[in-house]
Amino acid sequence: MAAVLLSIGEGSSKGSTSSDPDQILFYGIIPILVASVLSGLASALCQWASQVKKHTSYLMTVEMSIVGSLCLLASTFKSPDGEAIRQHGLLYGWTPLTLIPVMFNALGGILVGLVTSYAGGVRKGFVIVSALLVTALLQFIFDGKPPSLYCLLAFPLVISSISIYQKYPYQVKKKES
Repeated sequence: MAAVLLSIGEGSSKGSTSSDPDQILFYGIIPILVASVLSGLASALCQWASQVKKHTSYLMTVEMSIVGSLCLLASTFKSPDGEAIRQHGLLYGWTPLTLIPVMFNALGGILVGLVTSYAGGVRKGFVIVSALLVTALLQFIFDGKPPSLYCLLAFPLVISSISIYQKYPYQVKKKES
């Protein structure tokens, strides 16, 4: 819920051009909820693969990259970017400086795999939401932009969920023989 509140708050602070409730629901809230569910599922599957199937985080990164590349390739059939790639080629407009964000993205993928395999998906989720709150705090300190109401509502949710998780962590049940 905190991630949804933070996402809604960030979107509303950008100045939405529509006040149509259906558009807000179908182009805002529902995609955020679907993305949150898919992110949680992906995190659980990654944790399962690393801890139960003993896949290394590097192998998981390669597997996720392959699946992501296939999804992007499929999306190019209908997108304007796909048309540009067909006309000019995949690397059209690239310079050596283009490799910098590509390499950082690859490094970030490896780090996410390491964090998920060693700390678990729940802790990774806490870190992501906490990072969003720290970003809001830094925006207030450096830009003078006060946190939105949604951010202020999300803050106690994050604190309470982390406290509950720390007080009552998941414990593996022993199988009875």
